[in-house]
Amino acid sequence: MVLYIGIILTFLSGFFFINCLSVSFSLTEKIGLSFPLGLALETIAMLVGDQLGVSFTIINLLIIQCLILAGMIAFVIRFRNTKAILKIVPFTQYVNGTNLIWLLFMLLIVYIEYMNFSKCIYFPPFDRDSLAGFETIGYVAAQEQTYKGLSLFEGSYNPSVHAPGSYITYAPLVQLSYAYVYTLGAETSKLIPGLMYLSFLFAFYGAAQRATTKTGTAIATFFVLITPEMIAFSSLSMTNVIHAIYASLGIIYLVLWFKDRDMKYLYLSGVLLGANIWCRTEGIVFIVAALFVLFLDALHRKHYYNLFICGLIMIIPALFWSSFMKINGLYAESIAITKPFWDPDKFNTIKQYMIMLYTNTVYYGWSFYLFALMVIANCWFIYKKRDNLVLLVMIAAASLCYITILYQIDYKWDTIENVLSYSAKRFLFCFIPLVWFYSLTNYWAVSVLTKLDQYISYHSISKKNKPVR
Repeated sequence: MVLYIGIILTFLSGFFFINCLSVSFSLTEKIGLSFPLGLALETIAMLVGDQLGVSFTIINLLIIQCLILAGMIAFVIRFRNTKAILKIVPFTQYVNGTNLIWLLFMLLIVYIEYMNFSKCIYFPPFDRDSLAGFETIGYVAAQEQTYKGLSLFEGSYNPSVHAPGSYITYAPLVQLSYAYVYTLGAETSKLIPGLMYLSFLFAFYGAAQRATTKTGTAIATFFVLITPEMIAFSSLSMTNVIHAIYASLGIIYLVLWFKDRDMKYLYLSGVLLGANIWCRTEGIVFIVAALFVLFLDALHRKHYYNLFICGLIMIIPALFWSSFMKINGLYAESIAITKPFWDPDKFNTIKQYMIMLYTNTVYYGWSFYLFALMVIANCWFIYKKRDNLVLLVMIAAASLCYITILYQIDYKWDTIENVLSYSAKRFLFCFIPLVWFYSLTNYWAVSVLTKLDQYISYHSISKKNKPVR
C-alpha cells in the first residue's frame, strides 16, 4: 500500500508541475509527462535531503513528496486557471480525424505495450550492468538510507570504486529512483522502467500530435515502440531507455517551440534536458545541440533571454550533481583526454562501428533508413522553407558531439570495441524517437498523411450517404 501511495504522489507531483509550466498541455501529454517529471523532482529532492542529513526512510520520502506536491498545488492555485487543469475535450473532437488505420495502430500499441509491461514487471533484474551498478546501488541505498555515505562508495570496502569508469560518478536519477521504490517496499525495481516506458508512449504521442495528423502520430508511436533493441532494453533495470525518454522529448519540445514560439514548450524542453543529464552524463551532447540552435536563433533575433533561461534550467541539475560529488568525495580516475590529438586508427574504428550501428536493422529496424530517405525527399523544402531544419541540426550536432566524446575517451577500463558495440549501441536509443518524429512530421509526410485522412473521411461519408436500394 505504501508503495502505491508513493507512486501516486510521484505522478501527482509531476502532474501539477507540468501545470505549473502551463495548463494548456493536452491531457495525453500531462498523463505521459507526469511520472517522468515527478521522478526527476523526487530524486533531486532526495539528494538535497541526503546532503542535509535527511535519511531515506519511508516517512521522510513521503514527507518530501507531499512537500513537493503541496508546493506545486499552491503555485497552480495562485498563478494558473485551475478549471483548465483537467479540461477534457469533447468526445466528438477527440474522435474527429480518426479512422481504421489509426484504430489498427492504436490497438497494436496497446497490445504490444501490455505484453512489454507485463514482461518488465514479471521478471526480476538479471542483466549484468543493472546488478553490477544501478540496481545494486539503489537497493543498498535503500537499506543504508543514504547515497553520499554508501558503503559501496568506500575504498576500504570496494578498492576499485575510484577506478576509471566506476559507477560512483554515474548521474543518480535511476539509482535514486530504485532506492525510492525499494524504501517504500517494492520487491524489485522493475516498476520504474515499466512505468517510464508506458509514460513515454503517452508523452511522445501527445507531442507528435502537435506536428502531424492523428494517423501519422499513431504510426510514429507504433514504430518507436517496436524498435527491436529499444523495446528489449525497456524492460531492464538500466539507464539507457530512461535516458532516451528525457533526451528525445526534450529535443522534440524544443522543436515545437521553434514552430510556435510558445514559451511553455521552451520551459518544458529545458526541464526535460536537465533531467536528461541528471540521468546520464553523456546527455550533455543534447544540451550542447539545443544551446547551439538557441544561440544561432538568439544571434539572428538579437534577443538572448530565451537562451539564458533555457540554458540555466538545463545545467542546474548537472551543477548540483558535480557539487555533490566534490563535497562528498565521489570521484573516479578521469577517462577524458582533454587536449586535441590525432589517432587515425582510433578514428577509423569509431567510424566503422558507428556506420555499423546506424545501418543495423536488427537493433533499430528501418528507423535510420527511413529517416535518410525522408531527408532526401524533403531536401527542397528544407532549403526553401527550412522545414524541420532545427531538428536536423540538433540530431547532427548531438551525433557529432557524441562521436567526439567517444574519440576523446581514454579506454582504460574496457576496450574501445566493447564500448562501441554495447554502450554506443544503447546510446543511439535517444535518436530513435527523433528520427521517427522527423519522418512523420516533415512536409512530404504531413502532406501525404493529410490527403490519406481526407480520402478515408470522404469515402466513409460517401458510404454513409449512399442510398439503400
